[in-house]
Amino acid sequence: MKNKNIKTLMLSGCLISAIFCAGALSGCAKGDETGKMPANKARETIQTTENGLKNVTMKDEDYGQNIYTPAFPLIYEDLKKEIVKKDKVELVGFNSYMFNVLNRMDPPENRLDEKYYYKIIAKKTPAYKRKIENDIWKKFKEKSSILDSIPFKPKNENEIILYSMVKKNVEFLKHFEILDSMPFNGSKFDVKYFGVKEKARNYKNNVKPLFYEEDSYAISLKTKTDDEIILYVGNLEEPADIVWDELVLKLHNSKEDFFGNKDKLQVPFISVKELIKYVDLSGKMIKGTDYRINSAIESVEFSLDNKGAKLKNEAAMMVEMTALIPSNSRYFSFNRPFILFMKEKGKKEPYFMLKILDTKYLIKG
Repeated sequence: MKNKNIKTLMLSGCLISAIFCAGALSGCAKGDETGKMPANKARETIQTTENGLKNVTMKDEDYGQNIYTPAFPLIYEDLKKEIVKKDKVELVGFNSYMFNVLNRMDPPENRLDEKYYYKIIAKKTPAYKRKIENDIWKKFKEKSSILDSIPFKPKNENEIILYSMVKKNVEFLKHFEILDSMPFNGSKFDVKYFGVKEKARNYKNNVKPLFYEEDSYAISLKTKTDDEIILYVGNLEEPADIVWDELVLKLHNSKEDFFGNKDKLQVPFISVKELIKYVDLSGKMIKGTDYRINSAIESVEFSLDNKGAKLKNEAAMMVEMTALIPSNSRYFSFNRPFILFMKEKGKKEPYFMLKILDTKYLIKG
C-alpha cells in the first residue's frame, strides 16, 4: 500500500446510484454552495410536489452524469423488448444520448433481484391505476409518489403506460457513530456526518478498504443483506457508469486490505427526494413504429445515515399508439466530492450510483 507514512487518509466517495445504482442514469444538479462546482443549467428545480419531491427537469444530454437508478432502465427494457421489439430504441429526428447510455449498459435485471422491483405495461385507465397501486402495496407495502400526477382516463385505448417501482432498504452490520457536523468541500454551512473516530477494531467487519492512493481511494461498507455500499474518491468527471468501470480497473490492481485500529471514517448523511421530468423525450416519435412518447418521469427517494440506506424509485413513460399493444492511521473522510455505489452479492454491476458533488443532497447539522 502506498504512502504508509501518511497518518490521515481522507476518503471521500463519489456516489451512482445510487445505487443504488440500479436502472436509470440521471444527471444530478450541481449546486454552487461551495463556489467550486459550476451550476448545471440543463437541470432546473421548479417546485416541490405534495409528496415533498423537488420537481426537476432533465435535459437529454445530462442523463446519467451523476446518478444511476434502476426504475427508468426497467421501463426502457420493456419499451425495447415488448413495444419496439428491437435491440435498441431510436427516435425520429432526434439522436437521444439518454437512450444511447441505456443501450450500452447491462439491463437492470442483471443488477437487481426481481423481488426488489415491480414493472408493468398497461392501458392508461383508472382500472389499471388501481391495479398498479394494489400490486405495489401487496409487494412493497408502499404507495406511489407519481401515479396521482398522471391523468388516467376511462376507456383510454390510445395510450399505454410503462411503469416500474424499485424498493430496497439495507442495514449496516453495526450502526456507525454520529460525528460532529462540519462543512462539505468548503461549504458555507455544516452538514451531518457518521463514521468511526476511534476504536476502529469494533467496525473491522463493517468497513473494508478497497485501495488507497494519496488522492484516490475507495472503501466498502458491509450490510446485513450482503449488499455493499462503495464510496470512491478520484476522477469524477466522467458519467457515473464510466467512473464505475475505472474503479473496477483500479480494484484489479489492488491488494487485500483491512480497516486498521487507528483508521477513521467520515461519511455525510444523504437525502435525495426528486421528481425528474425527461422533457426532451416528450412528443418524440419512435423510429420504425407508430408510437409516440407523450411524457416520461421518474421519482428518486434515497437516504443514507449511520444505520444504513433506503431506496424508493419509480418511473413511468406514457406512449401513445395507433394500434393496441399490450496501518498508519488512516482517515476515511467523505467530506469532499465522492460517489456511492450499491451492489448485490454475486452481481458484477451496481444497481444504484450517486455522485455527491456539493451539499444539495446532504442534511444540515
